[in-house]
Amino acid sequence: MTQEKTLVLEFWDEDSNVKSLKIKNPKEDLTIEFVTEVMNTIIEKDALMTNAGKHFTDISNCYYRTIIVDNLGSAEAGE
Repeated sequence: MTQEKTLVLEFWDEDSNVKSLKIKNPKEDLTIEFVTEVMNTIIEKDALMTNAGKHFTDISNCYYRTIIVDNLGSAEAGE
């Protein structure tokens, strides 16, 4: 069994849609203050845009997501 941790940063775009940035294997124990400061810098500096070319306008949410992967074993073809 393994765990996969992701930091999810959610932004509002200029069309009022929520867009997510997912960062695999983030640092542990990031504070909300630090993460929101970074997110605000992304917005203020217009550092990133959506795939459709829209700008991020505000923070929606940020959180860690942990997925537990429990391998059932290897399956041979036809079994």
